[in-house]
Amino acid sequence: MGKRVTRKVQVSAPLTAERLRAGWQGPAGTRLLLARPQDAGAADALMGTAGDQVAFDPSLRTAIEDGSAASSMLAGLASEAAYREAAARSFTSLPTDEALASVCLTLVATDARDQVVGVLSGTAPGTVMAMAARHGHNPQRCLALSLFIAKVHGLAVAEHARGQGIASALLERAGQVYEQLGYRLLYGAYEADRDLGAFYARSGYTTLVPGAGFSLGRLGLPFMLRAGADECVFLRWRPRP
Repeated sequence: MGKRVTRKVQVSAPLTAERLRAGWQGPAGTRLLLARPQDAGAADALMGTAGDQVAFDPSLRTAIEDGSAASSMLAGLASEAAYREAAARSFTSLPTDEALASVCLTLVATDARDQVVGVLSGTAPGTVMAMAARHGHNPQRCLALSLFIAKVHGLAVAEHARGQGIASALLERAGQVYEQLGYRLLYGAYEADRDLGAFYARSGYTTLVPGAGFSLGRLGLPFMLRAGADECVFLRWRPRP
């Protein structure tokens, strides 16, 4: 009778605001961290390579530059309840665009010279929030959706740094942050001619054919989210406990 082998399961330590700011070692000598004020310009320019008209919203860029971006997320890393409380304070005390910037996650990869060579922008799900409003949800409910759903607005790596796993590492770290904060759904879209389906599938996302959509019924929303005819949606639901 063979011996039973017990495998040790490695559990990642919970993230902290300090760790997110300090970052982690990434592929090819890079460092992955929350975007700093000095990263805003280079990261925004790099975002433009992710697709037509892909860029930071002006209010988000301002928040990155003044250090207030992701502030509710940082304050809420202690627990999901702490996140809800931090976001509620932002939603009730700040203008809407500033409040939403506090729940937007921008990660960068920097090289040995501290130059930005990769960027991931996770934002509030503006399209979903607008559709919810059209279906009669009140403004508070629409804002609250940004605490459960996030959009991968853009993911880009400088041409000379591609092929080294930087994009995958950024996507993985972003997923870790969103999971700790209790998000139910991450989604995004890419231009169909970029043929990125295999990349997102390897990262654990479901990819849809051009123009296809998916139901948001499991979140109590009576509508579907669709991509444009020349775009493909990728999505990942948080597993049910």
